[in-house]
Amino acid sequence: MCSKLAAPRGASASPSATRNAEFAPDLAVGRAFPRQRRILKRADFQAVYDGGVRVGARLVTIFAMATGADRPARVGLTVTRKIGNSVVRNRCKRLLREAVRQHWRSLPTGTDVVLLARYGLATAQAREVEREIARMLPKAAQRLG
Repeated sequence: MCSKLAAPRGASASPSATRNAEFAPDLAVGRAFPRQRRILKRADFQAVYDGGVRVGARLVTIFAMATGADRPARVGLTVTRKIGNSVVRNRCKRLLREAVRQHWRSLPTGTDVVLLARYGLATAQAREVEREIARMLPKAAQRLG
């Protein structure tokens, strides 16, 4: 038997990892995808699909709608089963979340945005997704006026 206690599952075994997190909290804050910035209800998704503008591209289709509310922009992700199995769909969602995190500033306040994954996203590289999101979000904001 091993006398050394193992770190709990998911926890970092190195003390430097926790020390770095304590001294650099600003890194964690900028990387968040907080709950208040997400679209979660089916009715909200449907409202954006029905009342918003649509901007299509090769990897993703963007639906955007101005809500008129004085709150930060919210983002919803849709990846259907046509894209692939759960592993592929979750990878697509991770790629989309990361691309949106990098471009929060291009989303105007008081808007709801839904990103609908297209088939090519399953095999795309992260850089491609990020470039396409960076190109398409300002177009959607411009169409909203």
